[in-house]
Amino acid sequence: MKKILYFILLASLIINLVGCNNNDDKKDDKANEGKTEQTENKGGAEKENSEQALPDLAEQKTVEIMLEGMPEDKIVKLYHHKKLGFSTYVPDDMTVESNPEIFNVFANFGGTENKDATLKITGQTEEEVTKNLQDNGFTLGKVEVKAFDFTDKEFSLNKEGMIGHVAFFKHGNDDYAIYYYFPKDYAEGFGPRSDIIIKEIKWHDEQS
Repeated sequence: MKKILYFILLASLIINLVGCNNNDDKKDDKANEGKTEQTENKGGAEKENSEQALPDLAEQKTVEIMLEGMPEDKIVKLYHHKKLGFSTYVPDDMTVESNPEIFNVFANFGGTENKDATLKITGQTEEEVTKNLQDNGFTLGKVEVKAFDFTDKEFSLNKEGMIGHVAFFKHGNDDYAIYYYFPKDYAEGFGPRSDIIIKEIKWHDEQS
């Protein structure tokens, strides 16, 4: 009889110990979940805080450009591309249709859109941009003199009835490319407008 009582007491003790351990494990799991949630939230906040502030610039302004050999005042409007990290001004007779990878501008002269007359700024690599251009029928040619002082490589673009230019460069540690092309009869109007867009670029990480 004493042996039976002994085994009953021993079994009860073991069950209680197992129950306590399970409760402790659940407490530890809840504590770990809380820590994970706090870490994820903290990481999200850090990512948001690391985004560069937008520059304090006027929403629009007037600049003088040469169109068909004559100076003309042109209204330009401010646009931001947060992911690529820059802002710039675009003439009001051009349309901006960007996506997360590309800042895309095309002609809308006289209210007539022409997406074949376009300027793009992208964070794609030289290989990606070159393949895209070649797949669209463009050939890349050597240029004797670069158009921009901040670029590493530049090439002319040619396609039947169209001309253009592509420039590759780095900002910080990131790859960038600017390329534009247009029908030949757009040269006198599209070229000066493209110059404005490029010259007005303000990098978000270079604000004082």
